Amino acid sequence: MTSETLPPLPPPPPEDPGQEKADQADANNTTAKINQPAITAALSTLERLRSLQSEKEACELFASSLLSHPLGATGAASSSTSAGDAVADSATEAQKNKLEAQDPLHPRSLPGGVRDAWASLTKSSRALNVLAGEVDDMDIDKNDEILSSNTGTITASMIENELAKEKRHENEQYSLNNGQLSIACRTVALKVALERQGELTEIIDKDANNTVKILKKARKAIDDTSNDGAASSLMDSFYERLKEVKQYQSQNPGEAISNVDGLGGGQSSLQSMLLSGQKRKHGHPLADGYDIASLIANETSAVRSGEVFSPEEMFGKYLDLVPLYESEVRYMKHAFADNDGSGGGNNLSSNISYLDFLSILSKGLNTSIPEAGKLRDRRKYARFLRGMEKYLFGFLKRTSPFLNVSSEVIAPAIASFEKEWAAKGGVTGWECRQAEASMVLESNKGKDDGQSANGNDEGVGIDLSKYATSADLEKAVSGDELKSELARLGLKCGGTVSDRAARLFLTKDTPLDKLPAKVFAKKGGGLKNVVPSAKKETSGSDLTEVVADRRVDIARLESIVSSLLDQVRPTLDGTRRRMERRATQTENERDQEIDEEINGTKLDDGNTNKNKTREGEGDSDDDDDEDDTPIYNPKNVPLGWDGKPIPYWLFKLHGLNHFYPCEICGNESYRGRRNFEKHFTESRHAYGMRCLGIPNTKHFHGVTKIEDAQELWSKLKTVLEGNQFDGVEEEEYEDSNGNVIKRAQYEDLARQGLL
Repeated sequence: MTSETLPPLPPPPPEDPGQEKADQADANNTTAKINQPAITAALSTLERLRSLQSEKEACELFASSLLSHPLGATGAASSSTSAGDAVADSATEAQKNKLEAQDPLHPRSLPGGVRDAWASLTKSSRALNVLAGEVDDMDIDKNDEILSSNTGTITASMIENELAKEKRHENEQYSLNNGQLSIACRTVALKVALERQGELTEIIDKDANNTVKILKKARKAIDDTSNDGAASSLMDSFYERLKEVKQYQSQNPGEAISNVDGLGGGQSSLQSMLLSGQKRKHGHPLADGYDIASLIANETSAVRSGEVFSPEEMFGKYLDLVPLYESEVRYMKHAFADNDGSGGGNNLSSNISYLDFLSILSKGLNTSIPEAGKLRDRRKYARFLRGMEKYLFGFLKRTSPFLNVSSEVIAPAIASFEKEWAAKGGVTGWECRQAEASMVLESNKGKDDGQSANGNDEGVGIDLSKYATSADLEKAVSGDELKSELARLGLKCGGTVSDRAARLFLTKDTPLDKLPAKVFAKKGGGLKNVVPSAKKETSGSDLTEVVADRRVDIARLESIVSSLLDQVRPTLDGTRRRMERRATQTENERDQEIDEEINGTKLDDGNTNKNKTREGEGDSDDDDDEDDTPIYNPKNVPLGWDGKPIPYWLFKLHGLNHFYPCEICGNESYRGRRNFEKHFTESRHAYGMRCLGIPNTKHFHGVTKIEDAQELWSKLKTVLEGNQFDGVEEEEYEDSNGNVIKRAQYEDLARQGLL
């Protein structure tokens, strides 16, 4: 039966104007009896509470689903299967759909709003076309929609395009890859969901009491009007009207709204709806009461566009310490010039490379850099440590958002450092000075309470107000404590105990900027460097920065940076290995590696090989056999960045087929002449020379045997002893007559009184 043969709808019954006016009057009277503000406030509160609770549950569902399915939903079956395998593939697909339906946390089994969040995450995590030079392709669909909306007419191709988009939307695949971009987006999405869930929990708990009061007030208003039947009459009217609406919609399911002119209907409305370019969503934000998809899309799109990570960081896989190396490390001539322990930090011939800088960080700053070099570059080294702390703290916040860096990493490191320093006056890599053991506690008090220009705030250092004279101070305080306090203030700490007490007692009534310059230490840090002139005063922030350049504070900063480096140890080692690979890679190899790291390897390689085999292509078997076959390397050629032996011509060019043993290094063999020449300046060879009691100077460059080194050292000592000045034999004197004689003869004649 077609629509033309359907019987017409019966006309509506005639309306009685008098009855309609009576019903309207009764409704107005009923509404007036009820406290409308109380009911309205209760309904608004319930709707707000429903929206908050729904959004909280949606965030929990999304986070649980993301943790249960880190790679999302599995992709659809390949369309290149043969006709003979269609039945098997359909059975597999049916079984997969059954398993998905049984999993309540599967992306396709979630509510519409949560599926939209998965769709936003999938869109941000899709592969970047790095090799083609495209920075981003997030706005392709948006650009297509803008172009189509500018045409002004609806064509058949537009309708087909819309239908195709609708079909893709219904069969959307929520699959993620194992690339670094996808990992970063998943981390950010999980962070956003859990943080939003925590915020909503706090809001609901905070408004619980107010909600109960509003609902009680509305309940009381309803109870007050329940005796005369006003409330029941109002609800009966509501349900009667709802019944009429449902009945009308069941009889006219496809009918559009009647007031199309007032709501922008008609042909222009249809055209705007088709060409509006609105994003299709499984959920309805207004009806659901939440839109977590927008929150996740904002954060993940920032990650994808490069606003969160720099290109060198590769979405959190590597560290980007190049700016810090260029601005700080290259200008520290003593701290980073010679770190093998042989030169004591005095080799100023060249700066270290970026790769050597990463190696020093991997070994540890406290053991790789001598203390003398750190103190000679005191200010620069402290500024470098502060920059490292700031960068590593931010990097951990971006890559590990659920880690409390301050309480779980930095606080234990500071506690361990203060305990060891207070016991010995030093830590690993720093000389133990018992006189400075108390400085770590004074430094803490200075940070908590602040320091004034005279350095004698209450609770910091020695309270001089208790002593009337310097003699009383000398009797009450030990010499080590006086020395520690003088060093904290930047004053000279030498001399006797009386001198120290008198020097410190000068600061009781005189500010530091009024003291004479002769009482301040000439070298070493302290407050002496900020003594202002008569026209300039020192602010508290400048004073704190200078105090932070003391030996104990530099060591504390170093322990903090070391703890942060230990937290990112795998990332740091990966950054160092990457820099080593780049030295031997071509431009194409680098681009290919970047593409694999960002987008990951393909997860459906097995299905692709199986489909090729079904089509009669046997190359996939050969490829699998080639991958499974062990690497053939009979000449023991070193492996390259791809895990395969380097070319043999390159192996011969660098002389890697020759081994050079060194007995001083414990019979260690070095492959290639370059590595052999380089090892004489490394820490292992320097340690062997120190064990033999021989300085590792240029005279011993090329000596590998212990016997030869000892023989050469004995000859050098003979030459050095022969060149030394002998006062008894070579010192000459002149008598009263002008005769020049040796010192021994002069002393003999003087004893005999013959001069």
